Order: sequence, then structure tokens, then C-alpha cells
Amino acid sequence: MNKKNVQINILAYIRLSKPIITLSVAFSSLTGFVLAQQSFHRDWIPAYLGVLLIAAGASVINQIQEASMDRLMDRTRNRPLPSGLISLFNARIWAVILSVSGTGVLWVFTNPPATALAIITLVWYNGIYTPLKKVTPWAILPGAIVGAIPPAIGWAAAGESLLHPHVIFLSFFFFIGQIPHFWLILLRYSDDYNNAGFPNITSAFNPGQIKRLTFSWIFATAASALLLPFSGVVKSQVLTWVTIMLSLLLVLIFFYWSFIKPFKVNRAFILMNSYFLLMMVVILADSVY
Repeated sequence: MNKKNVQINILAYIRLSKPIITLSVAFSSLTGFVLAQQSFHRDWIPAYLGVLLIAAGASVINQIQEASMDRLMDRTRNRPLPSGLISLFNARIWAVILSVSGTGVLWVFTNPPATALAIITLVWYNGIYTPLKKVTPWAILPGAIVGAIPPAIGWAAAGESLLHPHVIFLSFFFFIGQIPHFWLILLRYSDDYNNAGFPNITSAFNPGQIKRLTFSWIFATAASALLLPFSGVVKSQVLTWVTIMLSLLLVLIFFYWSFIKPFKVNRAFILMNSYFLLMMVVILADSVY
């Protein structure tokens, strides 16, 4: 195997782990850790790495589960499994390596509660949410739990109680925000999902209803963000105003796109992801300073 083929193979294994998603999941767990510690304590590195590895393992398992359907969708047919770059056998080995190593890192360097939460997330994502996607478009509701747990993993890895109001409000924010996030993915790739046989909201609601429902979840996400200063997750007066302004802008822009100007799913998806990234930066900055 020449050097070019080796590089292609390595990139295929990286792609199989959905690096953008796994990095964002790990970043949300880092947010929970730093919030608990109120600093970038050196123990954040194994906590971040453990979550990153387990999230990558879950992503590989997800692609194994959906390999046959991925072949039917334009956006996924060039993934490593449908395209034949990686065999199912090798993908299973890669999933085991990532999942076991991530669990081991959390077990050795953090604590049992954080490790247990990470395992629960993997089982919930691959054992409940992924199969349920083939049955109902409302799988996004239990699927949102997957996004709510990583911040709690970071919080638990820092040695704090999972009953603390701060982690409850933080996880609630991530839970609510996952619903419009998943909803926008369904809208963005509705044709692909229909071709692959996934049930889709576009067949259950007309365009006007979809706009109103999407906006309702966006409004709920902004409202849940405003609970962060109220609950003490965000303490700085300046960053409280930043939270308010970001949330207000999110609602106003989505209102404009939903009811005044033609709705553009791609722009909405980018805006939603940017909002969550900025909110995590706000929480990190408030915790450190």
C-alpha cells in the first residue's frame, strides 16, 4: 500500500467517527466540566478525551447500523462503508477500539458516575434512538436526551453531584436545543430521508405547520437559555446580557426567516449550530473569569 492509499485509509477511519459531531459532543462535556470546576483544571483532558472516544465509537456503530440506508441517500452514499473504503468487519473492530478505550479512559482517570453516563449515552443513541428513527419522525424527542447527557458527563467527571441545579438547567438547555437541531436536519435532507425509507415530518405536516413548529422549538431553546443566568449557571452581568442578546437575535432571525422571508434550511442549520457554539463559549468564559 503506497503512501497515498495509507492517507486515504486513515481519513476514511476518521470520517467514520464523524469528527465534527464527536468534537462538538466532547466540547459540550468540557462545558459541564469547567462549569463544575470554575476553571480549566488539568483533569479536563482525560474527561474530554474519554467522551470524544466514546462519541466516536457511537458514531461508527451508527454508520454500521445504517450502512444499507446510507447507500440510498445522496449525502451519505460516499461515506466509508457504502463506498466500500472500509469493510463492515473493520468498522466493527474500530467501533470496539474507540468505545472500549473511551470507557477505559473515563474509568481510570475520572469516576464511575461519569463512566456510567457515557455508557448510557452510547446505549441510548445506538440502542434506542437509531432504531427508532426508522419507525417515527418523533424519534427526535428521545434522541434529544443524547445531547443532554454529555454536559452532565463533564460535570460528573469533575466530581460534582448530578442533582445540583446548575447541571440540571445546563442539560435542560441542551435537551431543548437538540429538538430543533434534529428537526432542521430532517428538513434539510427530507428528500434523502424519504428515499431511504425514513419517516419524515414533511409527510405529516404541511409547510406552514412545519414553519410554526420549527419556530416554536427555536423560541423554547432561547427561553431555556435565559434560564441559565436565572439559575446561576451564567453569573457575569455582561455575559448575562450577551446570553439575552444572542437568544433574542436567534428568535428574531428565525421569525423573519419563517414568516416574512422564504425559509432557508441551510442558513437556519448554520445559525442554530453557531448559536450553540457561542453559548458554550459564554458558559466557559463565565466559569473561568
